[in-house]
Amino acid sequence: MPMTDDVYDDEIPKEFVTETPCPSCGEFLYFIFYRTNITYEEAVEIETFFCKKCLYKNTQIRQIDRREPKTLVFQVRNHDDLRTVLYRSPEAKISIPELEADIEPGEISTGEITTVEGILSQILDKLQLLDDDDASPDDLKAIRERIKRIIHGNGETFTFVMDDPMGKSRINSGRVITLKHEG
Repeated sequence: MPMTDDVYDDEIPKEFVTETPCPSCGEFLYFIFYRTNITYEEAVEIETFFCKKCLYKNTQIRQIDRREPKTLVFQVRNHDDLRTVLYRSPEAKISIPELEADIEPGEISTGEITTVEGILSQILDKLQLLDDDDASPDDLKAIRERIKRIIHGNGETFTFVMDDPMGKSRINSGRVITLKHEG
């Protein structure tokens, strides 16, 4: 069923009926396998199981290629730096030490293209989900206000760190320091 390495995007993916029952309605699922190249990730395999009756769908994307693990360090010095575009690979961890903020990749993380400001906005959104058991209300309010001030251009500098075991993440700035992992 899988295509050979030298076949990318040449054929329309074919669907195959399986003997796997749909978890929603019990009908047999259909399966599509496709190997292609996508920006930043290069070669990937896309596997989709779907039901034609109830429209259930489950898609998995697997990265085929890996590079040397690396850590990217970017000193955010001004409001314009917040607009710096970045690609975070599915396994990359982001940390901002000055804010004591870490974003760990999830089990089904798919990677994303965003900006430094976009990451700060994600942190702000996640802080809304925390409650008094996670941190004091005053501490949560203080960190929310600090992030809002940074987003609105208060001039606070901070370090943006992306640790990527896949080695595919990028920060589009000439000031990025790349640290190779020893091993």
